Order: sequence, then structure tokens, then C-alpha cells
Amino acid sequence: MRKYELAMIGAVGAAIVGVALAQVEASSSVYFLDVDPARYAGPAGQRLAVRVDDEPRHIAISDQDEICVQLQRSSVNGDVISARVRAMRPEPHEVVEVKVAGPGISPGTFRSTPWGMLLRVVPGANASVDQVKPVGTNDAPVCSL
Repeated sequence: MRKYELAMIGAVGAAIVGVALAQVEASSSVYFLDVDPARYAGPAGQRLAVRVDDEPRHIAISDQDEICVQLQRSSVNGDVISARVRAMRPEPHEVVEVKVAGPGISPGTFRSTPWGMLLRVVPGANASVDQVKPVGTNDAPVCSL
């Protein structure tokens, strides 16, 4: 009986993880990308509405911070979403690719760039827009990564 209970607990755990991943893989291709410069006494983070596989966009996070960012599906079967980001101000950094959603990444988990900028992705359908008003990137200038 003990083995049966353990098997059931494992199956329920796997189902919960599957549901969480399914939420991240929502049918909409617009995701909210939370970007936080993560500097002590620095500017607050910003929530961006980003379309997956769109062109890289130049975004001003604050009057101090500017980035070039793009979300891409980065695996053969499309289950991994990566943010390609390059810091332009205040201190320029080369482009890096940060996995923000997919197997092994809990939904809503912040991931870090090598220079400490924090990123996390939230599906557009699941995010509470009442708490934070997202900034759209459709009209933002295209930049190069």
C-alpha cells in the first residue's frame, strides 16, 4: 500500500508541474517580461508586454536604464522561451541569452543576467494587470542584438 501512495503522490506532483508548464505555454504569444535592474537604491523594475519571436526592441526601463530585448522560443519543440537582452545604459553589456520559461524553470522565477539584471516571464493571460501596468513594445524602435 505504501508504494501505491508514493506512486500517487508522484503522479499528482507531475500533473501539477505539467499544468504550470502548460500555463507558461499559453496559446497567446504575448508574454509579460518583468525586468529589474537590481541595483541598490536604483530604479524600480518594469513589466513589458513582449511578443515571442518579434524583432528585438529598444526599451527605456527608466531614465537611467535602456535595454535591447527579444523573447524567442529556443528549442526544437518550442518548450523553452529565452530572453535575449543587451544592456545599453547606464553601463553597456554584450548580448546574453537567459532561459526564462521551460522545463526545470518554475513559472514566475526570476533569472539573472551575468551583470545582475533580473528577468522573469509571465504569460499574458495569467498576469494580474491590475497590480502593474505593462509597457507595450510593439511601437518601440527596433534595435540590434
